[in-house]
Amino acid sequence: MTKFTVPLNAGCLACLVFIASLFTSIGQTGPKVSSIEIRHVGPPAASDSLIRSNLRIKEGDSYQRVRVDDDVRNLYATGFFYNIRVAEDIAADGVKLTYVVQGNPLLTDIKFDGNKKYSNSRLTKKITSKTGQPLDEKKLFQDAREIETMYQKAGYQKVSVKPVLSIDENTGRGSVIFEVREGPKIRIKDIVFESNNEFSERKLRKALKTKRRWFMSWITGGGVLKDEQFEDDKERLTAFYQNEGYIDFEIQEVKFDYVEENKLVIRFIISEGQRYRVGAIDFKGNKLFSTDEITGGVNVLGRTVRMKMNVGEIFTPKGLTADVDAIRDFYGSKGYIDARVNAIKNANVSTGTMDVVYQIDEGQKAFIEQIEIRGNEKTKDKVIRRELAVSPGEVFDMTRVKVSRARLEGLNYFEKVDAKPQDTDVPNRKDLVVSVEEKNTGNFTVGAGFSSVDQLVGFVEVSQANFDLFKPPTFTGGGQKFRLRAQMGTKRQDYQISFVEPWFLDRKLALGVDLFHRELNYVSREDLYDETHTGGTLSLTRALGSDFLIGKVFYTLENVGINLTSKARTDDVTLTSTDADGNVTTQILPRNISQTLAEEDGDRLVSKVGTSLAFDTRNSALLPSRGQRSELLTEVAGLGGDTHFYKLEAKTAWYFPGFFEGHIFEIVGRAGVVDDWGSGDRGRSRVPIFDRWFLGGLYSLRGFNYRDVGPKDSVLGKEPIGGETYYFGSAEYSLPIIERLRFAMFYDIGNVFEDAYSFNRQPQQATYSDNWGVGIRLNLPIGPLRLDYGIPINKDEGVSGGGRFQFGVGYTREF
Repeated sequence: MTKFTVPLNAGCLACLVFIASLFTSIGQTGPKVSSIEIRHVGPPAASDSLIRSNLRIKEGDSYQRVRVDDDVRNLYATGFFYNIRVAEDIAADGVKLTYVVQGNPLLTDIKFDGNKKYSNSRLTKKITSKTGQPLDEKKLFQDAREIETMYQKAGYQKVSVKPVLSIDENTGRGSVIFEVREGPKIRIKDIVFESNNEFSERKLRKALKTKRRWFMSWITGGGVLKDEQFEDDKERLTAFYQNEGYIDFEIQEVKFDYVEENKLVIRFIISEGQRYRVGAIDFKGNKLFSTDEITGGVNVLGRTVRMKMNVGEIFTPKGLTADVDAIRDFYGSKGYIDARVNAIKNANVSTGTMDVVYQIDEGQKAFIEQIEIRGNEKTKDKVIRRELAVSPGEVFDMTRVKVSRARLEGLNYFEKVDAKPQDTDVPNRKDLVVSVEEKNTGNFTVGAGFSSVDQLVGFVEVSQANFDLFKPPTFTGGGQKFRLRAQMGTKRQDYQISFVEPWFLDRKLALGVDLFHRELNYVSREDLYDETHTGGTLSLTRALGSDFLIGKVFYTLENVGINLTSKARTDDVTLTSTDADGNVTTQILPRNISQTLAEEDGDRLVSKVGTSLAFDTRNSALLPSRGQRSELLTEVAGLGGDTHFYKLEAKTAWYFPGFFEGHIFEIVGRAGVVDDWGSGDRGRSRVPIFDRWFLGGLYSLRGFNYRDVGPKDSVLGKEPIGGETYYFGSAEYSLPIIERLRFAMFYDIGNVFEDAYSFNRQPQQATYSDNWGVGIRLNLPIGPLRLDYGIPINKDEGVSGGGRFQFGVGYTREF
C-alpha cells in the first residue's frame, strides 16, 4: 500500500475548524413548538382533525419556518380554504402557532356593470361561476377573460373586464361584480400590404379569414378583429406565399393603425423573397423498384396518385408533402408499409431552384396475419368485415386499407374510423387493427317546410341507418336501413316505409323494399283532378366492376287513381235560379275538359319492371365541383296490369371548376320517350297521363310554373296533359358570397311533344321554351335550400311572360 503524507499548515487547520463549526451550527435545533391552535373565521370549512392531518409540523417539533410554509401550501391544496394566516408567538417555553383559516365563501350574488352590448342573462350563460357554488377566484378571472373574448369577437378590441369581490368573513358569503368597460366597437376599415410585388392586395386579402367591413358584414359577422382568427391568418398568408413558391416569405411586422376611434387599418409589412422552382430530383435507397416505377404512381380510391412536382415546376411545401405521400403510397401498395421517405432539400439562391433528394429506406414486405375489430358495441363484426378490401394472408396493401377505411366512413355508422398495422411475433407479419367509434344512427324527426310545388308541408320521420330486422328490441347493428315517413300538406299526402338490405344473401347486392301511398293535389293546374298512388317496389342494386358504375333492376306494383274533382265538367251544365219575384235565371257552364282527359278518370293497376344504369364520379353529393352523374333508365309496364307502355330516359349532369376558387359550372341534360304497346291504356292506344312527361318548375324550366311547358287539353287550352317525348338542358354558374351563401346564374331550355318519337308541336306551342334567371343557395343546419327567380324568353301561347320565384331544397337539381 502506498501512503501519501501531506503537511498541515496553520491556514489549512483554521479552514477545517471553520467548516466544522459551520456544520455544527447547521445541525443545531431551533425552539420547540409548544402548541398548535386552529382558529376559524366564519363558518368552518373543514374539521380541526382534517386540518391537523395536513400539517407536517407537530407539537414538540423544532420550529422551522419552511415547514410552516409547506403546511400552508398543503392546506390550500385541499381546496377548502379561501385564506390562511399563521400567527407565531415566541415565548420562553417555545413557539405557539395559530392557524387562522377562512373557508371558501359561498358565492351568493353575481352582477354585471357597464355592459350594454350583451344582456346580464347572456353574460351569465357565458361564465362558469354560478351562485350557490364556493367562490373560486381563479375561475372568476377565467370568466372575465371569457367575457373579454366574447366582446373581442364582436369587434370590441379595447374591452376590459374586472371581477370585484365582496366577502363577508363572518357569514362566509361572497358576491362579485364584473365591471365591464366595453369601449368602442372597432371595425376594420382596410387591410393593406406593403412590399407585395407579385400578388395584388385583393388576392392576398382573399387568403385571409379576417375581412374588411362591408354592407353584408351584419350577416357574415366579418369586419371585426378576432385575435385567434388573426393569428391563424398569419399562418394562412405564409402558407399562401410558400405554396406559390416563395419559400423565404416572411411577415416582418403587422401594424394596427386606428384612423378613427372605432376604425382600424391593418397593415402587413412583408418580404416576399424569390420564387423557387424544382431543380434536380434524385432518389436514393430504392433497390427494389426503379425510379420510373415509383414516379408512375398507384391507384388510390379510384384515382391515380403520383408525384406532382417535376423539374422546372414551382416548388411548394404542399407539393413536397404530397410527393412524399405518393412515394409512401406506392411502397404501401406493394406491402412495404414500414418504408420511410425523407425529403432532403437544397436551395440554390443564385439560380432560384430547389434540388430534392428522396432518401428511401424500403424496409421489408409485410403480410396480414389477422384482422381485429375494436370498438363495435352495437354493429356486428360481419357488417364491418364485409366492407374491408383486404383479407388475412394477403400482402399488407395500404392503399386497399385506405379503401376499406373510406368504405367504413361511407356507412355513416361511426364518428371515427382508424385502421393501423400492429406488430406480431411472426416476422414480416402484422395484424390489421380496425378501430371504430360508433355514433347514433337512429333519428326521429318532426318538421315543416314549404316549396313552390308542394306548398306547405309537415312531416314526421323515424329512421335507422344501422338497422337489424332480426335483433329485437333494439333492432340495431345489422347494417340494414329502415325509414318510416309521413308527410302531410295542403297539396300532398305521402306515407312511406322503406327497407334496404345492402348485402343480400351475403353478397354486395342491395335488396330494397318500398311501400307507399301518395295523394297529389297539385298535378292539375286548374284543379280538375287529383292523383293517388298506392303500392310497392322491390329492387336489387349492385356496383358493376367499380363503385362508380351502379346497376339496378326493380319491379313496381301500384294502384294509380285519377280522380276528377267537382271543378271538372265533361258536359255543359245548366244552372237555374229563381229570385224573390219569381224570375228564373238560367246559366250555362260549358264543359272544361276534353273527352280524352275525362277518360283518364278512374283507377288502374300498373305492373312494371325496370332497369337503370348510373355512372357517378362526382367529388361530392351535396355540392359537386368535379365529375359527372349519368343515368340510363328503362321501364316496361304490362305484366297483368291495366296499362301497357315502355319508357326510355337518359339523364346526365356534369360539374366543372369555375374561373375562381369556389366557383362551379354545372351542365344538365335530359331526354326521354314513352310509348304504348299492346292494348295500351285500358284498351286505348295511349300512355296514361300519370306516366307522361311534363316540364316547368323548380327542377326543370325555372321561368315557368309547374307543368306549364308542353301540350295542353284541347278544350280550354290551359290544362297540361303532358307528352310522350321531351328534352331538357340547363347551364348554371354559381359562386360563393359568404360561407353559407352562394349566388347562381342559370339558363334553361326544353320542350315536351305530344307523341312518341315525334317533334310535332301543338299550334300554341313554341319551337322551344327557355328562360334565364338568378338564384341563391343557402346551406343551413336544417339542410340546403335554394331560391331561384326565372324569367321566360320563348314561351307557349297563353303562358305569362313575367318572372317566377321557385323555392325548394338542395344545392343541385334532382334528376
